[in-house]
Amino acid sequence: MKDFEALKNIWHDQVALPKVSHEDVLKKVRKTKQGLAAKLLREMLGMVAATIGLIYVWINNPFKLWTTHLAMIIFIACCLYYIFVLIRDYRKISDNTLLLNKPEEYINYLKKYKHDRYIFNTRKYRIYSLFFSLGFVLYFIEVSFLASLWVTILGITFTVAWLLFSYFILMRNYIRKEEAKLEDMIENLERLHKQFENTDQEE
Repeated sequence: MKDFEALKNIWHDQVALPKVSHEDVLKKVRKTKQGLAAKLLREMLGMVAATIGLIYVWINNPFKLWTTHLAMIIFIACCLYYIFVLIRDYRKISDNTLLLNKPEEYINYLKKYKHDRYIFNTRKYRIYSLFFSLGFVLYFIEVSFLASLWVTILGITFTVAWLLFSYFILMRNYIRKEEAKLEDMIENLERLHKQFENTDQEE
């Protein structure tokens, strides 16, 4: 029995993770936070540019059918909603004052942020994509009257292909990378927090 206990202790010592420097962990967390914030800021600026472009096209093109005007409203509304979400999430991830909270509070905050981003990037993005697709359907009604059949079919094919590519490939890669970065932050902070707890218990 004593040999078994000794073996357990030796095994525990062998598999125990090496201690980490709190400065290195916090530096890495800040760097990841800044990277995520910068990514959201770039997306936000891109969506603002897209919204301005859509408004310009809407004002300067004499669309005849009400379906096209409705399509433009849907496009702009989708862009404005996306901008709102990006501003909200940018403020959440870039707020450095939260690092001064208790470790478990900040870890729980990051877990909730990760969960909320996952919900947005999956369920809510699915609804967003459906509305955007509806906008294109309405838009192509007028295009079908103005352009030839082959141009209309080509435009619809390209649009559908791009939407499917964005949803099933680009968005999945986006989610995977973002989830990995957030999970890395959470794991490092949990490990550091546990290390501090063990140190306190030893003292």
